[in-house]
Amino acid sequence: MRGALWLRVASTIVVAPFVILLVWAGGWWLMVGLAGFYLLGAHEWSRICEEGGSIPVSWLNFFGGLPILYLGFSGHLTMLWPVLATLVAVNLVIPPFIGLSGGTVGMDLFGQVYIALPLSFLELLRHHGFLPALLALVLVWGSDIGAFFVGSAIGRHPLSPRLSPKKTWEGLISGILTAGLLGLLLIPPWQHRSLLFGLGVGLAAGILSSVGDLGESAIKRWANAKDSGRFMPGHGGLLDRVDSLLFALPALYYLLR
Repeated sequence: MRGALWLRVASTIVVAPFVILLVWAGGWWLMVGLAGFYLLGAHEWSRICEEGGSIPVSWLNFFGGLPILYLGFSGHLTMLWPVLATLVAVNLVIPPFIGLSGGTVGMDLFGQVYIALPLSFLELLRHHGFLPALLALVLVWGSDIGAFFVGSAIGRHPLSPRLSPKKTWEGLISGILTAGLLGLLLIPPWQHRSLLFGLGVGLAAGILSSVGDLGESAIKRWANAKDSGRFMPGHGGLLDRVDSLLFALPALYYLLR
């Protein structure tokens, strides 16, 4: 357990500063970095689909979410619905045209939106400055850290044995409270908001982070996959690392911009 913990900490120390550097640089640097993360996530998503019995169109998964990421880079959020409608049309036409089933359509399209759309909100948030984007990352990462360490140390009551046997109620509550505390301490002085607002945003980030984590656990349970990949030692795949962000970022965009 201790070896796995230190491996998890070491991989976080390597990756987290790189992500923060990309967010600080913004612009094309962030766009290219998130596109790389998306492509890796799309590869993991295709593997999860295969393990779940679906036959993904890998190249469609790889490229389908990139227009959504470009919307975040350009700031043209009003074009989101036309782009999503186009993605739906492409995903409806391509798989049947090459002889695949309708089930593939839904899984491929879901993966493209599930990964790319939240990442685009990080780009959109970066348009309002480095600090709001950094706050969003800190709140979600803080929730993950609080949930992991407290859950590992004193967790006794399983949260959902069917979805994730290792997650506990103690970890869930500590993760939400950690994010709430960070929001209370950081948002008022950094963004000149009220203490109540900071606490509320932090708690919302903690709750949505937990929902995102459980959501990805449900997907892996469907596919009978332990991890989405091996991108980060001690964590698993990229999707295992960013699952909390995927649910929290859209809400945090509207709260922190």
